Amino acid sequence: MRAEGMRRGNASAVLCTVVADGLLSRADIARRTGLSAPSVTKLTAVLVDASLLSEQAPLETAQGRPRVPVRVDPRGPAALGIHIGLLRTTLGLVALDGTVLSQRVLDHDGDLDPRRITAQAVTGAHGFLGEQLGERHLLGTGISLGGWVDGDAGTVVEHSALGWADVHLLELLGDRLPGPVVLDQNVRAAARAELWFGAGREVDDFVYVFFGNVLGAAVVVDRSVHRGPGAAAGGIEHLPVSGAEGIACAYCGTACLSAVASDAVLVEQARAEGVLTPTDARRPLALERLIAVARPAGTGSGDARARQLLRTRAEFAGRAVATIADLLNPSRVVLAGGIVAADEYLPDLRAAVTDRVHRGWSADERIVTSTFGSGTLVVASAMPLLESVYLDPLALVEDGGERETAS
Repeated sequence: MRAEGMRRGNASAVLCTVVADGLLSRADIARRTGLSAPSVTKLTAVLVDASLLSEQAPLETAQGRPRVPVRVDPRGPAALGIHIGLLRTTLGLVALDGTVLSQRVLDHDGDLDPRRITAQAVTGAHGFLGEQLGERHLLGTGISLGGWVDGDAGTVVEHSALGWADVHLLELLGDRLPGPVVLDQNVRAAARAELWFGAGREVDDFVYVFFGNVLGAAVVVDRSVHRGPGAAAGGIEHLPVSGAEGIACAYCGTACLSAVASDAVLVEQARAEGVLTPTDARRPLALERLIAVARPAGTGSGDARARQLLRTRAEFAGRAVATIADLLNPSRVVLAGGIVAADEYLPDLRAAVTDRVHRGWSADERIVTSTFGSGTLVVASAMPLLESVYLDPLALVEDGGERETAS
């Protein structure tokens, strides 16, 4: 039993090393893991046979003996990631190395009833997999969304933007999606993705902060994402914000972060000020439209009102990040969501942090943006399934790589 446990741990070490560092020879893997060369050779052969790793063209060495490097097999298993947002559900097929192989967007058209949203996701997922999965093995389905999500209970405890409370999401889905099906809060899941593929490859602690239609934070300490009792950690949406007189949140009654810094609020402000037409403000890509209006085009200088809205949102966000920086002193803050789409205003955010932080914390050095760009949502959704393979690849090997696929 002990020997088997060591073998499984060693297989995980080999795969995790390749996932983290990319193209490596067996000698490189042995040096990084501390495993013997014969052990690495045997385990690598098992992982290659299971299509988790693939051999690449030999590399010449100074000693004249070519080394055959391995990498995560791009043709290997993949996970289905589903992110449920305010305006749309995003589906994506994610490879073992975090690469987004394909994506599809399902607009909600204003109907946010959880039964309709889940039915739309199920129908869309089966059609999407039927077109995109091909001969790949499917690891399962990962679902993420914002708000307060208790993945262990399969429940969306609260998602104020969607108007959901105590929605037993996994129960609603039943067995209609390819399993296993896992549920997580999208900000925590995205932080796990950064641990493997982004900011967390270089540091062991950081805070991932998402400014989108919903707001949230994930605190990573010693490479572990803090959840807290009931998985309630990371709620920043109702942090009070100074300098926002006359603004009150419909939920907490104060000038909080969600009342001044969410994508939805920004778009509504643009509509109220006539920067966006009512039709533009209702479209799924309204934020992108606002950013485009603000930017110079041709001989024009862009809309000054749009620029001011985006700059003000960045400054409010910076005040919140300063509070986080003082409280936790993280090695990094990773920004994600709609706020990074208008990256020309990130200097305003960093300036707001610098003006308010009190612990000698460098906003210019420590604030970075998410690694994944437009793929963030589906990579985050898929991460629990990908991690399960990294941590015990032999479980997949023993299953013969079989996973339920879309019918």
